[in-house]
Amino acid sequence: MSLPDTCPYLKDEVYRQEYFAGTELDSWQFQYLLDHRWRRFGTVFFRPVCPSCRKCRSIRVFAPFFTPTKSQKRVLKRNKETRVVFGPLKFREELYSIYEKHSRQKFAQESSQDEFLRNFFNPGVPSFQSEYFIDGVLAGFGILDIAGQGLSSVYFCYDPKYSDYSLGSFSVMEEIRETAARGLEYYYLGYYIEETPRMAYKGRFHPYELLVEGAWIPSLLSEESVGTTQKIDIKQE
Repeated sequence: MSLPDTCPYLKDEVYRQEYFAGTELDSWQFQYLLDHRWRRFGTVFFRPVCPSCRKCRSIRVFAPFFTPTKSQKRVLKRNKETRVVFGPLKFREELYSIYEKHSRQKFAQESSQDEFLRNFFNPGVPSFQSEYFIDGVLAGFGILDIAGQGLSSVYFCYDPKYSDYSLGSFSVMEEIRETAARGLEYYYLGYYIEETPRMAYKGRFHPYELLVEGAWIPSLLSEESVGTTQKIDIKQE
């Protein structure tokens, strides 16, 4: 159990987490953890156990029925020439270079290659990576985990010079598509906090469910979406 600390998302709240180290978990063992609010970096699994706040809620998108909004369709159009490659975890120096630039410019954080390797290339569960190429140049990449019912996003980052492409949103939609293509139901986005913009954006991808008191609960809009929408190809205009 961690010591109490200031919440990085809600400044008036106290943050605390429990954690454990785990290696060689299979996809269904990991599914159990996702269904109980756990996340991971490297071989360290964690979940918030804050003393007076329960606003961090796990969120997952029902991938086969994902429907892009008008603004999301514009992002897809903007990236119609962006090449996406999914493959096994494989470290390259250019991946760390992008991570370093992204961390420094977006979060004003310094990083180390050792930490990078430990968090993203030393997985405790089945994992793989996504890579995004613009005009033949690597512009961003993501790390994903494989669970029994879906894919879980561990992290995504991009070279800040490609900010105009909205690669964060584009990567979510591509990874939702990959989830459905693998015959899986859910794409896990981590924790959703309605009051925090850097976490609230996850609620823009419908239909979605939130984990509340041990049960996955569809949003009202998501219930309507599943009831009226056919399975679609998100590349469609």
